[in-house]
Amino acid sequence: MSSEDGIKKLLDAERTAQKIVADARQDRVQKLKKAVEEAEKEIKEFREKKDKEYKDYESKYLGASSETASQLATNANKEIDTIRRETNANKEKVVDLLIKYAITCDN
Repeated sequence: MSSEDGIKKLLDAERTAQKIVADARQDRVQKLKKAVEEAEKEIKEFREKKDKEYKDYESKYLGASSETASQLATNANKEIDTIRRETNANKEKVVDLLIKYAITCDN
């Protein structure tokens, strides 16, 4: 009977060991899931923070950018008007000089 008791004890020990291993695996899976959830939460918070920072930066500098663009356009138009006035004022002189040099031949 002692060998049967020994076999029973070994089988009981094996079942106990299998249960411990199964519980450990279950704990590991739960801890892994929890870690993944926490990481996803941190990633989400980080993404939201960076999105907010980007939007703040964008609104700060994009507003200034559109303002600068309109100022540049105004300055460019002023320059174009100045060039047109000067062109119209000197147009006859330039044409006269061109005609003079086209007609004059140096030997």
